[in-house]
Amino acid sequence: MSQSAPAARGPAPASGGGSRLGRFAARLTGPLGSWWRGSVIPGIEHRAVIAKVDDEASLTPRYAFMILMSAGIAVLGLLLSSPAVVIGAMLISPLMGPIIGLGFGIATIDGNEIRRTAMTLAAGIVMAVLFTALVVFFSPIKDVTSEIAARTRPNLFDLLVALFSALAGAYAMIRGREGTIVGVAIATALMPPLATVGFGLATLNATVFFGALLLFVTNLMTIAIAAAVMARLYGFGPKLTSRQSGMQAGVIIVVFLALAIPLGYSLSQIAWEARAQRQAREVLAEQFPRQAKIDQLDIDFAGDPLTIRATVLTPQFRSRAAALGEARLAKALGRPVKLSLDQFRVGTAAGDAEAAQLASASASAASLKERENAAMVGRELALLAGVPAE
Repeated sequence: MSQSAPAARGPAPASGGGSRLGRFAARLTGPLGSWWRGSVIPGIEHRAVIAKVDDEASLTPRYAFMILMSAGIAVLGLLLSSPAVVIGAMLISPLMGPIIGLGFGIATIDGNEIRRTAMTLAAGIVMAVLFTALVVFFSPIKDVTSEIAARTRPNLFDLLVALFSALAGAYAMIRGREGTIVGVAIATALMPPLATVGFGLATLNATVFFGALLLFVTNLMTIAIAAAVMARLYGFGPKLTSRQSGMQAGVIIVVFLALAIPLGYSLSQIAWEARAQRQAREVLAEQFPRQAKIDQLDIDFAGDPLTIRATVLTPQFRSRAAALGEARLAKALGRPVKLSLDQFRVGTAAGDAEAAQLASASASAASLKERENAAMVGRELALLAGVPAE
């Protein structure tokens, strides 16, 4: 059955033996390739796999219902900043099916399959984004929670997570190990980024919208590419000539690089910010006695100059600590720095550190209240003057 099954998507595969690339690949794989083609591929129930992929990638009332329920759970979990609720949305999301189906369509260069799965996927995306945007629009809570912020800045590690998870998911689909799909659904997290896109749309927050959209597109394309690679590896796509295979491989590599380069830059930026945090702590610690403690450190990386706010609990005040720290931080980070430093004196008696931390927290709360009041007054003045709030 498995030998004749590939005929469901075309006749026996072209050998490509007449091309230099095909002969080189044959010599490169040698006995391993012969064993794979003779022992592994014949053991795959190709017709059953294709039927299962087609069923999972169909636009049905069940698919639409599960999309809406998953999207609703996801956006509520994001607004509540509840990882457990967000994981629940991942588990019931049906988006993995059409994406893997798209990968199989790419592997077999089946135009009808690509169009069908793309329509199913597009319908699911539109339903999820519009539904989550509607929920957020009527929600009294519209704060950017930590769960939302975590999905607005994808990097190269997110691409690698999607790649490894997709390889596992495609393998599970081909080898009939559906239980693995649950873990893959959690790892790739397709629905939460879409819910975050809906949040960005409802709140007109471009940073959230485009950041989450990039994360979703990264996951989508990586899963489709990985599924296509696994499908070809297991003998799907029998109609392809060596030239078609080469073009297919070239497109996959270009798409993967197009995703990896910007995500790699994002990862390097995140790594630089982590180093900057560490260097800032070290530089500030050098300005004070050993018993001093940096209670709070906030860096605005988008500012120019770089704005750093720090609170230090110290047994001795340092009058020039801010000026010296600002100069050394600018030299260490290679960027202009504006340092705002608050010092709270701490004694050596028991409880002094706790009292200073309470004082620091109270001062921070008062400062926040002052900024909120100033912002409110600014908005009112802008309305009276008929000019933008900036």
